[in-house]
Amino acid sequence: MFALGVTNSPRSSAPLRYRRRMPNRDARHHSLDDAEDQLLDAMRVSDVDTLDALIADELEFTLPDGSTIGKQADLDSHRSGATRFERITEVSRRTVESDGSGTTETVVDAVILWAGERIETSLTYARLWNIVDGHWQVISGSATPHRGR
Repeated sequence: MFALGVTNSPRSSAPLRYRRRMPNRDARHHSLDDAEDQLLDAMRVSDVDTLDALIADELEFTLPDGSTIGKQADLDSHRSGATRFERITEVSRRTVESDGSGTTETVVDAVILWAGERIETSLTYARLWNIVDGHWQVISGSATPHRGR
């Protein structure tokens, strides 16, 4: 059974964050929320090394247009500058964890430079995480337009 708690978000202007009261920790003592924070920070600056560590080799990620990419394509897009985030502001997050796995659903307001186009949008990132080789990694996910506002 999952026990969810509500806390103020320490790293964003989001008023509420939902998470399990006693989070799972990886070998480095990071919670799933810590890993999601690291991932968002890495996306903001296209930190390919950190993204590589946080993304599982078998990643399948669905983009807002419905296409699916893997880890290498995601890393290459950041490395080449084809995808660059001008801004990512977390609006809300829901985190559920159990026995070395979990999900995050993070709503962000973002400005993305993608394939030469500047896009201002609100997205919902849904990610499935597992502890792999002692640390949290995203194994699948999606980004969809957020319609809740």
